[in-house]
Amino acid sequence: MLALTYLSYDYPTLSLQDSIQKGLKILHQSKQESLAVLDGKKLIGNVSERMLAQALHPDGKIDQLRENLSHYNLESEEDLFASLPWFEASGYSILPVTDEEGKFQGYLEAKMVASVLMNNGFNATNGGIIYIPFHSQRDSFSLIARLIEENNGLITRSLMIQNPKDPMGLPELILQIQTEQFSAIVQSLERHNIHIEKAFHFGKNEKVDTGRFDLLLKYLNP
Repeated sequence: MLALTYLSYDYPTLSLQDSIQKGLKILHQSKQESLAVLDGKKLIGNVSERMLAQALHPDGKIDQLRENLSHYNLESEEDLFASLPWFEASGYSILPVTDEEGKFQGYLEAKMVASVLMNNGFNATNGGIIYIPFHSQRDSFSLIARLIEENNGLITRSLMIQNPKDPMGLPELILQIQTEQFSAIVQSLERHNIHIEKAFHFGKNEKVDTGRFDLLLKYLNP
């Protein structure tokens, strides 16, 4: 499922040449935490109301904040679920989406990602998503896959993404699993010293540590 398929065009953008005051007004009217800032059609970054309010020259243009803009965005050809870490890291409810050349295409809404998660084949069967900080010298994908299969699990989607919060820049393995034994899979992986950072259970018949659910719950309850 590509991000391109789920683009929203309901929110405005800002220009580097817009005034700080205009930016504040548009952000307030949009009721969003941030909006995309463009130079022509190219995405430069995201600006928040707080950034604008703290500008050294409030009568100037947004261009003065160019170096302070945040850079949370997704490419249109990326998988929809690759947006989850960026939503978590930024706290935004919309993210700008670009093409491979960095040109703005539209926004991706967190509530849309939540809707897709809820209706992605897990409403009629058990399963879940797990996040594993992946170290190539420590972890083995083949071992992880074998343990999942031994517990009657089926990997229906896998993604390897960069974790923006990891100080070492380690990637994060995201696995979407169809199974009726989700808690058994989690326990089996942990017994083999595979660290699970986050987990979310889509089924209703098993009990899993709810302390792991903080990431995806915010998208299921936007």
